[in-house]
Amino acid sequence: AAASSTAAEEAATALEALLALRGCTGGGAAASKPRRSGALDAAEQRQRSFSRRYSRSFALAADEAPVEVVYEDEWLLALNKPADVSSVPRHRFEGSSMVNRAVHYLGGRSPYVVHRLDHGTSGLLLFGKTRPAAASLAAQFRERTLSKAYLATLLATHPLPDSFVVDAPIAGHPQDRLRSYVPADAAEAEALRAQEALTRFRVLERADRAALCEASPVSGRMHQIRLHAEHSGCPIAGDTQYGAGAQPHPPCARLLLHAHTLRVRHPASDEPLRLVAPLPADYREGLERFGLSGAAQPLGV
Repeated sequence: AAASSTAAEEAATALEALLALRGCTGGGAAASKPRRSGALDAAEQRQRSFSRRYSRSFALAADEAPVEVVYEDEWLLALNKPADVSSVPRHRFEGSSMVNRAVHYLGGRSPYVVHRLDHGTSGLLLFGKTRPAAASLAAQFRERTLSKAYLATLLATHPLPDSFVVDAPIAGHPQDRLRSYVPADAAEAEALRAQEALTRFRVLERADRAALCEASPVSGRMHQIRLHAEHSGCPIAGDTQYGAGAQPHPPCARLLLHAHTLRVRHPASDEPLRLVAPLPADYREGLERFGLSGAAQPLGV
C-alpha cells in the first residue's frame, strides 16, 4: 500500500508539472490568458486544488509502445520521439503519449516533464527522473541557458540566404486557440500581448524545391519555428497548419521538423551535456523526395 501511495504521489507531481507547462507561454505551450476577477480566481484555485487531491489516487497510464533511448542515467531520461505522437497526455486518464511510454519504460515511475515537442515534430525529448533534476532542467529552459538545434526542411518558395534570422513577436491567434500568430504591427502586438521571439536559420543543404536548415530558437513560443518559417515566406514541408497553400502534391507524409540536438548542464555535475537524436527513417524518406541527403549536421549546438 505504501509503494502504491508513493507511485500515485509521484504521478500526481508529474501531472502537476504537466499542467503547469500547459499554462505557461514557453516551450510550445499556449499563450497566457488575461487574469479574471479575484473572486473567480479564488474559486478556480479551490477547484484546481480539489482536482489535484482527487487525482492523486490515479496512476498515469503505462503505454507498452517501444522507446528509443538517447541517453539515461539516474537523473535524466532522453528519448527520440517519433512524429505524430503527443509529448504529454491531455489528462491523466489518457495514454498514447511519450509520458505514458516513459512510465512503462521506467517500470511504473512517472517522469518529470520539463519541456515538450509539437505532435508532428520528432526528436529529442528530455525528462527529469528526480525532482531536483527536473527543477534544474526547468530553470535552464526558463532562463535560456541551454541551446537547441532542429532540422527543418523549408520549401524553397524563394531563394534563401545561407543564414538568416526571424525576429518577430508571437501571440496566440485571435480566432484559433490552437494556432500562434505574428501580429501585423506593434499596436496589434500590444493588444494581443505578443511575446518576443527569435529564431536563427542556417542552410545546410539545398535542392531545387527545398532546403534542409538548422533552426535554433532563442525563445520557446508555441509553434515558433514553424510560424517563423512561414513568416519568412518558406514554410516547413509537411506543415498543413502554417503554410498549407505552399505544400507539394501529394503532400508530405509527415512534418519535416526534428529536434536534433540539445546542450544542457547536467543537473548533478553541472558539466555540459550534448544530446543528439538521430534522424528517423520517415524523415529521411521525406528528404529523398526533395533530392536532399540529410548528410549535413547542425553545427551551432
